[in-house]
This record gives sequence, C-alpha cells and structure tokens, in this order.
Amino acid sequence: MCGVILEREDPLENPFPFYVPPSDIGSHLGHLLSSRDGSDLSFAIKGETFLAHRAVLAARSPVFKAQLLGSMADAKMSSITLHDIAATIFKVMLRFMYTDSLPEDDVLGDSPIEVFEDLLAVADQYALDRLKLICASKLWENVSVDTFAATLSCAETYNYPELKKKCIAFFAEEKNFKKVVLTDGYVQLMQKFPSILAELREKVGT
Repeated sequence: MCGVILEREDPLENPFPFYVPPSDIGSHLGHLLSSRDGSDLSFAIKGETFLAHRAVLAARSPVFKAQLLGSMADAKMSSITLHDIAATIFKVMLRFMYTDSLPEDDVLGDSPIEVFEDLLAVADQYALDRLKLICASKLWENVSVDTFAATLSCAETYNYPELKKKCIAFFAEEKNFKKVVLTDGYVQLMQKFPSILAELREKVGT
C-alpha cells in the first residue's frame, strides 16, 4: 500500500502573497492639479490662469514656502501675477511640482531644447534642484552647433562646470568651432560672457 506524503507549507518561509504596486502618488497629485479640487491659489500669466494648492507648492519649493506661508506679502494673497515667465513654461513646471515628471520631448513642441533652457531658469528661480538637474542633463545630451551658445550660457549662468567643460570640448573640435563662430548665438554669447572667449581660444590654440 502506497501512501501519499503531503508537504506542509511553512507560512514562515512563504513570500508575501500579494503584489505591492509601485507608488502612484504622482498620478493622484496630477489628478488633483487637473481637477482643481481644493485649489486655494491662482496664478495669472499673460492672460492665462493656473489654479494650484499652497501646501503642495510650499512642500516642493522653499521659495514658494517663504512666499506663500511666510511673512511675505503674497502669503495672504489668493492670486499672484507673474510677468517674468511664459505660461507654457509655468504649466510644465507646475505639473512637475505635482507629479515629479516631465512630458515627453515631442510634447514640448518643435524646440524642446529651448524649453529645457527656460525650465532650467525657472527651476533655479524656485530652487527645484531635481528639475534643474533633469534640464541640465537634457542640454548635456544635445550639445550641437545650434545649441552650443545657449547651452554654454546656461552652464555659466547656473553654475554647471561639467556642462561648461563639455561645451568647451565640443567647441575645441575643428569641425565644430568653424561652424559655431558663424552663429548669431556665438556673437551674443561673447557679448554676454566676454571672459569665456579666452577659455575658448586657449582650448583651440588660437
């Protein structure tokens, strides 16, 4: 007579029996922004209005925290008008503050690199360090004859020495600098940062 031996499962050895999904807080906060539920603050930018939540902005940006929750004048205002930022750039930055993500490059229009240049400026203004690094990495990946001047200007303005080194190394290649010096951006760069000219000349040996 044959017997059947049943192995007993030891619950102490079994893995957790349920799937733990990845965090979806960004999705929820993105929906909060889109739905406008509970919004207590509005931004007026060149004819467009954006609704937001003080607590979210203050949690994400020390600049907004001081502006919205501190003793500054805007702390008691329900509407803030911004003059020094494009509405399209503010919209991208605002969604990033809620979701910690950016749209795909093809969603950013015909000139995504210009968008990242502008985003880098506002990320610096509002102390959004992760967004600054993302923008800098996009500029790093797309150094070209057309983007050289603007990228080097960003590197110098927002203190990214490694990005500056990459731009200078790109310029040092003969096939590149012969084209770069003919661009309007290069002329404007030299007018804005004349000290860079000496560094570039040293690199190319002229």
